[in-house]
Amino acid sequence: MNDVFSRISKIYPSLKKAERRIADLILADADFFLRGSITEVAQAAGVSASSLTRFSRHLEVEGFRELKLSVAQAKSAQSPYYHQSVQALNEIEIAEGRLEYLYLQQIVAALNSTFSRLDAEALVDAIRAIRSARRIRTFGVAVSGLIASETAMRFMRLGLEASYVGDAHFMRIASSLLGAGDVAICISHTGRSQEVLEAADMARRQGAQVVGLTAPHTPLSRKADILLELSVFEEIDIYTPSISHFAYHYVIGLLAFHIGQSSDLDRDALLAKIKAGLAPGQSTESAQ
Repeated sequence: MNDVFSRISKIYPSLKKAERRIADLILADADFFLRGSITEVAQAAGVSASSLTRFSRHLEVEGFRELKLSVAQAKSAQSPYYHQSVQALNEIEIAEGRLEYLYLQQIVAALNSTFSRLDAEALVDAIRAIRSARRIRTFGVAVSGLIASETAMRFMRLGLEASYVGDAHFMRIASSLLGAGDVAICISHTGRSQEVLEAADMARRQGAQVVGLTAPHTPLSRKADILLELSVFEEIDIYTPSISHFAYHYVIGLLAFHIGQSSDLDRDALLAKIKAGLAPGQSTESAQ
């Protein structure tokens, strides 16, 4: 597919820093890009209007207006293209795993993109904050909630006092009980989940650090004390498997690995406790 989103992904590694900010904004929030004026888009991306013009020319379009037209055309074509490409596969191609291969390509591209754009300094800051936290609460809803739940489980297995909160009412309670020395990990692919935004606001007011995992230039990205940006564009529609969660699991895995390696843990003793807790009949035996 040779639309503007594909071209952005292709040239991304060769872009200058300012142009990458523009690319991140378009991939993360194409709707805002289409609504905004050149001044509004430039301010949101933290670049000059001339940078937008140069970026447009890199994509072989004449200027900002033409770039908007290309983005609008690409957005409107996303779902039809995917369905046509799937319907066009014949039985032999399906049997040969063509669909599975296309999906795998998208996953690999998402991971490569996340790896190349990840802010190493922010990652180190997040590792230090989580490793030294008194308490860790993870917040997320829907698919991001599943990621937040696994995040808490990974840190719990490292001996950290971590738990996941997904209910909107409990989010308000849990975030209000945080304080200095605590960390709130807020996860939202769109960066606009109201429950997660409210939890981030409350946690900050209480003195806790907020680690945000979200797309750039979103409300959540602006509320995070430590921001881990993930800009993963999905060309597939709601009826197909998501690819963005692979990028989030990659970052969570990095955090857990480095925290586990750098912590003063008695890993054997910790593992023994976990295994004992998971042993069949453990709760019954303890009660006797």
